[in-house]
Amino acid sequence: MKTQIHFKERGQALVIIALAAVVLFGFAALSIDGSRFFSDRRHAQNAADTAVLDAALAKTRGGNWQTEGLNRAASNSYDNNGTTNTVTFYSPPIDGNYAGNSEYIQVKIVSHVSTTFGRVIGIAQMTNHVDAIARAVPGTVSPMFAGNAVVGLAPHDCKAIMSQGTADTEVIGSGIFVNSDCANAAFFSQSGSASLTAPCLQSVGGIQAAPGALVIPSACVGDDATAYNYPPDNMVFPNVVCPSGTSQDGSNLNPGTYSGQFPPNGVTHLNGGIYCVNGNFRVNGGATITGSEVLIVMQGGDISFNGGATVILSGIPGPRTEDNLLGGLLFYVPMTNCPSTIILNGNSESGFEGTILAPCSDITVSGTGGSGLQGQIIGYTVELSGTSNSKIIYNEAQNWPAPVPPQIELIQ
Repeated sequence: MKTQIHFKERGQALVIIALAAVVLFGFAALSIDGSRFFSDRRHAQNAADTAVLDAALAKTRGGNWQTEGLNRAASNSYDNNGTTNTVTFYSPPIDGNYAGNSEYIQVKIVSHVSTTFGRVIGIAQMTNHVDAIARAVPGTVSPMFAGNAVVGLAPHDCKAIMSQGTADTEVIGSGIFVNSDCANAAFFSQSGSASLTAPCLQSVGGIQAAPGALVIPSACVGDDATAYNYPPDNMVFPNVVCPSGTSQDGSNLNPGTYSGQFPPNGVTHLNGGIYCVNGNFRVNGGATITGSEVLIVMQGGDISFNGGATVILSGIPGPRTEDNLLGGLLFYVPMTNCPSTIILNGNSESGFEGTILAPCSDITVSGTGGSGLQGQIIGYTVELSGTSNSKIIYNEAQNWPAPVPPQIELIQ
C-alpha cells in the first residue's frame, strides 16, 4: 500500500515539473524575446525618424527623396528586403493628421523579429510597425519684407521711419513698413510743409502725422502690423565674394577690395563689378561718381553723398537667378558693420538704381535726383528729409529677392 502511494506522488511531481518547465520557458520567452522585440522597436523608430528627415532634405533640394530615404534606412539595418523588414515612403502621407498634404513625407517600417524561446509556446515571430512624418518645404526666393519699398527694421526705436523738412517724398510701386513698436514709430512732418505720398503705410507701433502730411489711402494705413524679428532671421543674406587687389586706370576704378578713403582721389567712374570697402564712401559737393552694374559692399565705414555732388549709380542688373545670385543689389551693408550711416543727397542730375540692403544702418534720403531712386531701401531707421524732392520707385524685378531657407521638421 505504501509503495503504491509513493509511486503516485512521484508521477504527480513529474507533471508539476513539466508544467513548471513550460512556465519557465514562457518567462524566458517574455524576458529574452520580449527584450529583443522592444529593442528592435526603438531601433526601427530611430531609423524611421532619420530616414524621413533625410528624405525631406533631399526633397527640398530637388533630389530623389525616396532613394535617399531608403538608403538612410538601410544604413540603420532596415534594407527593405521584404523578408525581415519592409520600408515604404509616401508623399503625401496616406493616413494620420497630414494625409493628403504634399508638404509632408511619411515612412512606414515593418520589422519582423524571430523568437528563440517563444517558439516553445507557439510564437515564432513578432512584428513591429513604426512610422514617422516630416515636413519638407523647398527653399525659395521672395521679395524682402513683403516687397515694401521703404523698410525700417528698428524693433523699438521711436521715429524709426521719419519724414520732415520742406520737400515732398513720393513712393511709387509699393509701400512703407515700420517694424518698431514705439508709440510714435512712424513720425511725419508736423509742420505741414511737406508731404509723403505712397500706396500703403503699415506700422507695428503708432503713427503720428500732421494733417495733410500723408497722401496715402486711409484703408491702407495701419498701426497693428506683425513685427519681424530683429536681427532678421527670415532671410539669408547675400553671399558676396570680395575680389582681391586694387586697380585704377586714370579716373576709372576697377572692382576690388579697398581700404581707407573711397573712391580714391581722381576717380570719377566705377567699372562694373563688386567693390568691397573698408572705409568711408564719400562724394563731396561738386564731385562726380558714376558706375553701372556695380555692387558696393560696405565692410566698414559709412556712406555720405553731399547735396552738390553728382552721383549716378546702378547695381547688378536684376532679376536674381541661379546664374546671377546678386542681381538687383546696389549697396549692401552687412550686420558686421554696425552701427553705420548712409546719407543720400544727390543733385538734380543724380540717380540710383538697385536695392539698398543695410539692416543695421541709419539711412537718410535728402534728395534722389531727377530720376529718383529706383529700388528698395532697407535700413535700421530711415529718414526722408531735406529741401529736395525725393522719388522712390519700386519694381520687384529690379530688386534683390532674399533666399528663404528650406524648412525641414520632424512632426511625429
